[in-house]
Amino acid sequence: MANQNIPLKFSHLYIAGVLLLSLLTGGCYEEQRVIQPFVPTGNRVVLIEEFTGKGCTNCPKGSRELENLLTQFPNNLVAVSLHAGFFANPQFLPIGIYDLRTEEGEFLIEYLSQPAGYPSGVVNRTPVNGDMQISLNQWASAITSAIQTPPAIDISIVRTYDVQSRQLVVTVSGIGKEALSGEIHLSIMLTESGIIDAQDDFEAGGIVDDYVHKHVLRDMMTPVTGAPVLSSIITGQTFSETYTKTLDAGWDADNMEIIAFVSLVNGSDFPVIQAASVHLVE
Repeated sequence: MANQNIPLKFSHLYIAGVLLLSLLTGGCYEEQRVIQPFVPTGNRVVLIEEFTGKGCTNCPKGSRELENLLTQFPNNLVAVSLHAGFFANPQFLPIGIYDLRTEEGEFLIEYLSQPAGYPSGVVNRTPVNGDMQISLNQWASAITSAIQTPPAIDISIVRTYDVQSRQLVVTVSGIGKEALSGEIHLSIMLTESGIIDAQDDFEAGGIVDDYVHKHVLRDMMTPVTGAPVLSSIITGQTFSETYTKTLDAGWDADNMEIIAFVSLVNGSDFPVIQAASVHLVE
């Protein structure tokens, strides 16, 4: 009964205010939307090869994005950082201790095409809008698109490592999930993370002496363009290949990964159709 003493004109103003408030708040509520991130549901594993160099001042930006993507797709993405090309040459910018280049990396930067700029990477060795090397802002969409395609081949890695002799034995097995026409090539890469050395980093203000290099290509256990394992494959067909290598004394086996992937080679096309990775030391 407390409102009986409110004058009529104030009552009208009160009602109008309530209506206006409900329209405003109601409109805001209707416009709210939550965009959910893409969550992979299949077992497709995508390969990204990042090209970099200690003298590349913009490359750390790409490396940080790579870590973001690996966090976003922990079960569906494997990464390799290849120190190759002009910016990886110690003569360009003689900093740090190590030369992180490899013969394989120098070959692949030509085989997969020279980057038009940095940061640059290759996703599943598949062109995007005609370009094999794509810029950082295209990585996520290319990876998301590739993950949604079921793998035509499933692969697995089994490894044994002898600490005393530093001998590594890797067996990669695969099974066809659908029929494919074209040569199936198997590639096995060895990468190392946790390498402390200098890096030019624009976002950090210049040379960082204790920069942590990750996913660095150390060597390949197969030929650089992959080892032919089948001339074609049908559903249910299997293969298994074993390779042996003695690790370099300067590599930290505890920080290394084995990256395996299969490519479908048809003339000048060689897309990666499935990848896998395991830590070198269990």
